[in-house]
Amino acid sequence: MRYILVVVALAFALAVSAEELTVPEVIAAHRASAPVEGILRLVQEASSVAALAAADLERLHAAGVPEAVIAAMVARHAPPSPTATPTAFKPDDARLEDVVRLMKAGLSDTLVCEQIRRSGERYAPNTNDIVFLKEHSVPETVIATLIETGAPPTPSPIPTAVPTTRPAAAPTPLPTATPAVALVFEPLVQMTGAFRKAQAGRLVLTAENLEWSDARDPTRIGRVPTSSLKAVWLATTQRGQGAPLVELRVRSAGGGDLTFRDVDASDGTASQVEALYRAIRERFPQVVLTEKSAR
Repeated sequence: MRYILVVVALAFALAVSAEELTVPEVIAAHRASAPVEGILRLVQEASSVAALAAADLERLHAAGVPEAVIAAMVARHAPPSPTATPTAFKPDDARLEDVVRLMKAGLSDTLVCEQIRRSGERYAPNTNDIVFLKEHSVPETVIATLIETGAPPTPSPIPTAVPTTRPAAAPTPLPTATPAVALVFEPLVQMTGAFRKAQAGRLVLTAENLEWSDARDPTRIGRVPTSSLKAVWLATTQRGQGAPLVELRVRSAGGGDLTFRDVDASDGTASQVEALYRAIRERFPQVVLTEKSAR
């Protein structure tokens, strides 16, 4: 809950005052256990980001701010190359100029490769693009990562028919793919509103939607398309000497978080939300984050 308040407060301050996002604000969001995706969103949507001196980078690293966030801040404020000798040609893929900017900002090969993978962009650098990257001293590990993002899946080899004088046997029909079975998780509690009011019901996971049914009125069904899921994670809060409280949190492209608990979560029960987390991880691994411990 604490990190949600911090991220919302920072986003509101940026929208109202149009001030630039500063290093102390990013550190505050990180210390409040805000997820990396939330802080990255603040960096990307801020009107501007404060310039980072060497001392600022040391502060961010010392505070444990993730490298992905630091890289995003550097990218937002990376200055254009000063009076560099123009190359004979530009790359065919203009996005590669951003890759060069990240390398010249002093980021490591490993971090740039991770940024490329996390972006979800697909690249298919041709000869012209690769020459451009090599002219700007981009390491081969980064070039290989760019190529991997656009590599098509390896097709299965087609078996060659063996001629025979005997009549060919009738082909065995291929089994029909079984559609994903809808999974039901209940009883659950959805935490809604600013004061996190508990609302009991059940959640159904299908291939297309997350469907929430209110226990008081089963005809009221809320749907979140699985295609809009951005992040799903378990958040664990330690409450003194008592059992930890486990919640499943869902973020969609529509904005906002959905939070679910077991009905007996106050006793440390988390069987339903953990089963739901495993099901989503199996069907949609690209949106699952590692478990987070709230402070």
